[in-house]
Amino acid sequence: MEMCDEDKSNGNVQGPSLEDKFSKLFDQLEHYNESEQKHKIEEMNEIIDGMNKVEWKSVFKAELFDEIHTMVKEKKMSMENAILLLKHAGYCKALKNVWSLGFNDSEMRRRFEKMIFEEEKKKEEKDDKLIVDLCECYLSLSGNFTSHLL
Repeated sequence: MEMCDEDKSNGNVQGPSLEDKFSKLFDQLEHYNESEQKHKIEEMNEIIDGMNKVEWKSVFKAELFDEIHTMVKEKKMSMENAILLLKHAGYCKALKNVWSLGFNDSEMRRRFEKMIFEEEKKKEEKDDKLIVDLCECYLSLSGNFTSHLL
């Protein structure tokens, strides 16, 4: 992925920041159908890959997680697409060892807790993949557990 920081060869002014690129794509998500959203989320995940710790923390605040929660609640985004985005964000958070509590203060965290609890409570027809995905998102986005694992 090519980053648009600055063209050092001819001194051009920098292009849009990674945060701006991510925000622009995120703001447009609700206007796409599920498959188009998936494609846009894949683009967003590429942007996340290029973010440093400061950029990641400036994007992934409680407000963003709350907006994702609202979009899922209002059926403007599927839970599958939300997990696709959040799982990658959590992976990058852990990989970059970012300390951030934005997820902990969000409605999305509470939604994940409720979904995990309800899925585990089922006697039959548990969706094990869903439980694993939810737990992976939850753990990777909560607190700073990664520094203890390294």
